[in-house]
Formats: sequence, structure tokens, C-alpha cells
Amino acid sequence: MSKGNYVIGLRAAEQLIINKNSQIKRIFAEYHSENKRLQAIIKSANEQNITIKPANRNRLSQICGESVHQGIVIEVRRHLISDEAGLRSMIELRLADPSAKPLLLLMLERIQDPHNLGACIRTADAAGVDAIVIGRDNAASVSPITNKVAAGAAEKIPVVMVKNLGKVLAWMGDYGISRIGTSDNAQESLFSIDQTDSLILIMGQEHSGISKMIMNRCDELINIPMHGSVSSLNVSVATGVCLFELVRKRMI
Repeated sequence: MSKGNYVIGLRAAEQLIINKNSQIKRIFAEYHSENKRLQAIIKSANEQNITIKPANRNRLSQICGESVHQGIVIEVRRHLISDEAGLRSMIELRLADPSAKPLLLLMLERIQDPHNLGACIRTADAAGVDAIVIGRDNAASVSPITNKVAAGAAEKIPVVMVKNLGKVLAWMGDYGISRIGTSDNAQESLFSIDQTDSLILIMGQEHSGISKMIMNRCDELINIPMHGSVSSLNVSVATGVCLFELVRKRMI
């Protein structure tokens, strides 16, 4: 079982338990815990007939590979899009349906910090993103820490790991999906573009942004106007700003 199939932390566990459609396989929980939140989670899980396996804190760390589990590790079944072929099929079906709303996709290139990845996933879910695409190499992958920060969102939104981001952008362009890249040096502002069709927003690595290779695949480059003393935003914050502005434009 991949470490990405484990969710840790009380907040993430509460969200999964509340959402009765979550694909929870089983729960590993610290036994004899006096933590009221953990006790409430276990009670709710028992009411839903979810299998609970008692374990000590060392065993929990062994299961998920992390020591910040807060006394609970949830193993989930992932039935979401798992590869590039599945992503392509989903997109083809959506584009072929004249009644379907335009696609909103997110690509994350070389995000290094699993906390940033988790925050981006949580924000993307809140914005109604249809799928997130990340590269397999030189980037953080979905992990227990990512799942904890995402607070249950990683189990609901497809996160697709691919070998070649440039190749994915190429065939998305063939399908007529607008490829919107972000860059501090872009001439066009996020707030001035008129984009309500199917699109993929591309966010780049912390500090350095998207690579030149990915930039060359974009149909349009945008920036977030900065009016204060700082020159840039954290990638997860910038992702939220961009996504919700794009969602706002669709609602006008």
C-alpha cells in the first residue's frame, strides 16, 4: 500500500468521517487515548461500521512513515483517476458533452514542499477544480503529510502523477484547452484576462516558478499584481488567488 493512501491527523480524520461517502478502508488509532477529539472520531467510525485497529504511537509511525499523526492513521481506497490515460479519458468525455461545464484543471510543476502541495490540493477542491496534474520527478508526491494539510480534499479530487508535463500540455492544447501559465515577469494581469472556456492553470516551483520548457507550452502568461513591499506570494496562496479569480470570471 502506497504511503499516499494514508491520511493522518485529527482534522483530516474528522473531515473523512463527516463525509460518509469517503472511501475509508480502516482506521489505526492509538488505544486508551484520553483525547476527546480522537474518542469522538472512534465513536463515529464505530457507528459507521468502519474497521478500527488499535496501535501504539510507534506502530502508527511505522504504518504511515510520519511521527505527526496525532494518534490516528486512516487507510483509504483511492478510486480516482490514477494515470495519464485516465485523465485523458475524463477530459474527452467532458469535452464531448455539450451540457457539461468548462473544465478547470490545475498543473503543479516541481512543487517541493508537501505542505504546499497539500494546501494547493485543498484550495483546488474548494474552487471546484476537476483534476490536478503533477510530475513524478523532482517534486513532492501525495503523502500522509500532504493528506493531512489537504484536510480530506486529496480523497475527493483527482491528483494525477505523470511522467512528462510538457507532453500533457501538448495534447491538452490539441483538445482546445487553454493553457494559462503564471510568471512574475508576465505582461498580462490575472485580473485583465477574459477566460471562461476550459483551461488548465499552471503554477511553478517555489521561488523559481514554472520552467522555460513549460512556459513555452503556454497559450498565455499572467501575473498577480503586487502592491506591497513583497515581490511574490507563497505558491499555495498564489494558487488560491488565481483559481478563485478564474472561478469569479465564470460567474459573471
